[in-house]
Amino acid sequence: MKKIKIIGVVVVLVAIVGLVWFFTKGSTQQQVSKLDITDTVGGFYGQWLKAVQQPTADPNRVTLAKSPILSKALRDRLIKTLKQSDTAIDPVLCQTVIPENISTRTVFENANEAQILVTSRDKKVTEQTIVTLNRYNDGWYIDDILCSLGEFAPEREFSFEKGGYLLKDSIPKPYDPKNWHLVFEDNGEPGHVVPLLFDSESQCTSLDGKKSVCKPDQFIEATKASVHSQMTERGANVKQLEFVK
Repeated sequence: MKKIKIIGVVVVLVAIVGLVWFFTKGSTQQQVSKLDITDTVGGFYGQWLKAVQQPTADPNRVTLAKSPILSKALRDRLIKTLKQSDTAIDPVLCQTVIPENISTRTVFENANEAQILVTSRDKKVTEQTIVTLNRYNDGWYIDDILCSLGEFAPEREFSFEKGGYLLKDSIPKPYDPKNWHLVFEDNGEPGHVVPLLFDSESQCTSLDGKKSVCKPDQFIEATKASVHSQMTERGANVKQLEFVK
């Protein structure tokens, strides 16, 4: 009987040692969020904003800077920056004045990488944050945070490329029927909408292959099109639009 008990204790000890080894080993690996990119960034930024607005909040900025869903390089950089007393711009919010609230918009997302644009809800503020996420072990982690003073996110070739249908007059609320929109499918889910922004550099290609400056006033409702653009806070800044059958 005593022998059985001893064996049982040994088994338990081995199990405990195994668990300790597993978690210690796992802790050196990059941890991820199982939420989607919007909720991952929104959750982290919501806590950070609260910590900035209320210095006594728990968790505070120092604790959040050590968050395991941040890359090691980003954690090290944030902790180092927070130790500098002369830092005028918050390294996560990228704002000189603490915003009352913030908003997020997806710049792009593919199988391995994504970017989210974080801005103040105060439209007079042009400072913004570009948050880069990487996919790892069926989850996402925040790899980098880049502060930008301009209105637009950094240029990519291209940050938004989708095919769908052009809608304007028939676009449902809360979208503005004064502007053209692309209604498209994303990851098998229909009904996604993005406003389209045109300028003198927006090039449109007709069904017969002719390319010219886009003339949105000549577009036809529910026309099928493929859009290549740079995503901004206001919508997709169209670089190329191709009409397709």
